[in-house]
Amino acid sequence: MRAFKKDVALIEKLYEHRKPFYGELHDHSNCGDGKNSLAQWRTGMEAMGMDFATIVDHRQVEHMYHPDFIDGLFLGGSEPGTRITDMPDDTGRMHYNMLFADPEPLVELLLEFPEYQYGGNITDRFKYPGFTRERFTKLVETVLAKGGFFVHPHPSSLMRSDDPTDYWFADYTGFEVIYAYRDTRDGEKTKANYKIWLGMLEAGKKVYATCGCDEHKRPSDKALSTIYAYRRKSQCYLDQLRKGDFTAGPVGVRMCVGETLMGGTTNFANNRLVLKVGDFHRCVFDPLHTYRVVLFAGKKRVFSQKITCTQDSYFAFNTKEDVPFYRAEIWDETLKSRIALGNPIWNEK
Repeated sequence: MRAFKKDVALIEKLYEHRKPFYGELHDHSNCGDGKNSLAQWRTGMEAMGMDFATIVDHRQVEHMYHPDFIDGLFLGGSEPGTRITDMPDDTGRMHYNMLFADPEPLVELLLEFPEYQYGGNITDRFKYPGFTRERFTKLVETVLAKGGFFVHPHPSSLMRSDDPTDYWFADYTGFEVIYAYRDTRDGEKTKANYKIWLGMLEAGKKVYATCGCDEHKRPSDKALSTIYAYRRKSQCYLDQLRKGDFTAGPVGVRMCVGETLMGGTTNFANNRLVLKVGDFHRCVFDPLHTYRVVLFAGKKRVFSQKITCTQDSYFAFNTKEDVPFYRAEIWDETLKSRIALGNPIWNEK
């Protein structure tokens, strides 16, 4: 599907002045139960060409006040655990990541929900409270209202349900599809999470795919995300996460329908989709490998084309008004591995 000059001009205009930043959206430091200090994280990230890491230490916010917690280098938050008390025990167990650019909104949230039993001091630890589903949904909505981003991490590792909607608590949240802890990029955990995510999309839920390494022991580039941001600032990363305009994977996927970008909703009638793929991170960059872009219209695969990691690729399509959403995937055909997931653009109908 050939992209014309006006298509290329449109996608370039929409992403003008934005640069690719590669980072980890789920890991831990030795302020919590991780093994590396923030200074060690910085050294490891520089060696692997990572721009930022999201540190979500358990039960506390102390890491976000540490002098080595540098804006733009680290995005912060916390990873509590819970059991949804009005769901079956093997279904309702889960962890969840609450991401914020600054610690103050997170502290406010912990104090507003007395279930955490948080004292309010930097060094205080909090509990892992149980919630009813209604109360937990209120928590998720509060995270979003305070400018944060909510992610359901490693979902299939704790919850046990065949109903994808059991894993959903609110739209415009993240779902950790690519989970690299003790897993290969396309391992069993990731395959299970991918299946659940597709089920949520087919059920009409607007949920963004994310990645998470959750290594604890060392910095890793096994589950990078790509965010096109205006500056190397934590708030700039968070702005794009909240919009869903980012790639779960170390490849730059940029897509629009009209002037609506990934994560957005628009009218597909008499409209045009433009897709640009490029900016392969060095962890997946190999000129000897064969790569492929695949476009899905709902659950139907509608386009597939070989691409190269050495130059940008552009494609454009006339959208169909009866399609619920469009999304793109990137594959390394040499390794037979899915390496990146672009987030959907939804049909407002």
